[in-house]
Amino acid sequence: MAHRGELMLEFVRRAVEIVLPYIQSAPGYGRAAWEAAVYLYEPRTAAIAGAAVLILILLRVFLGGVIGWLLRSLAYGGLFLFLSTYEDFVLLFPDPVSARIVAAVAIVVLWFGVTVIGGGLRLLRARPPRAAAMVAAGSPPEGAAREAFDVKRPDQEQKQQICIMMTDIQGYSARMEKDEAATWEILKEHNIIMRKAITTHRGKEIKTIGDAFMVVFQNPIDAVKCGIAMQKGLREFNRPRPVNDQLKVRIGIHRGEVIVTGKDVFGEGVNIAARLESITDPGGISISADVYQHVKNKVEAGFQSVGTPKLKNIANPPEVFKLQLTQN
Repeated sequence: MAHRGELMLEFVRRAVEIVLPYIQSAPGYGRAAWEAAVYLYEPRTAAIAGAAVLILILLRVFLGGVIGWLLRSLAYGGLFLFLSTYEDFVLLFPDPVSARIVAAVAIVVLWFGVTVIGGGLRLLRARPPRAAAMVAAGSPPEGAAREAFDVKRPDQEQKQQICIMMTDIQGYSARMEKDEAATWEILKEHNIIMRKAITTHRGKEIKTIGDAFMVVFQNPIDAVKCGIAMQKGLREFNRPRPVNDQLKVRIGIHRGEVIVTGKDVFGEGVNIAARLESITDPGGISISADVYQHVKNKVEAGFQSVGTPKLKNIANPPEVFKLQLTQN
């Protein structure tokens, strides 16, 4: 045991003897690094260094995954090899080992800066600010929706007979998990189509939850015509796209008594509209019997009764009709 302890002490002593000179020379390394930085300020060399940094940041922003990591690692390794063997750089230091240490520190500092700056830019690119996203997605102008749907006292609760529309994109969560950036671009196109139809047909957008819209209308005819316009717009959007990449939306519309506030709508009518949407075929529209009675023979669509299906948590579900949209 005593012999082993002596060997350990000897190992520590030798390690200290090797490392201590470099620690004591730290101020010299700092001065040499500053001299190297001043040297690099020579216009041509500085331009090359700046271009290298810019390329690394662009790789960090636009090329993720294993391939991006490998390319950046090769770039950092190449920069270290170039810097630590560059004759004019090495001459600034007392020995080649010192030059390699400073070169390694410089590369680590560069890596940290590129990671922070490039990572931040990549995050901003993938997730635009909420206000900009709403503009890009075609959010209606301030006050436009309020004029289309009259609520006398937005600060008070009121019971009203209105039409509620609920929409949802088929397979949205799976799309988002597979390719978030591409799905975000598709969602913006979807929102433009939906909001154009809502504004044209005097609807009021209550809220969106991810890909889902809740919209209310005073007139059932406006609600159904809006749903038809949405599906026709989506059909045009899908026309040039392959079948497995098309955007399919389910729409449910119900008319009933709900509680309306300045910012939201509550009540069984909302729940029924949501259940109608959930049983609708992708790309289709389902309406309740009350809506059907108001719109039959007044819109360009056929109607097919599917009876009175069971709707989750709805004690007295209405008869449901599916719209048969014309192909033109």
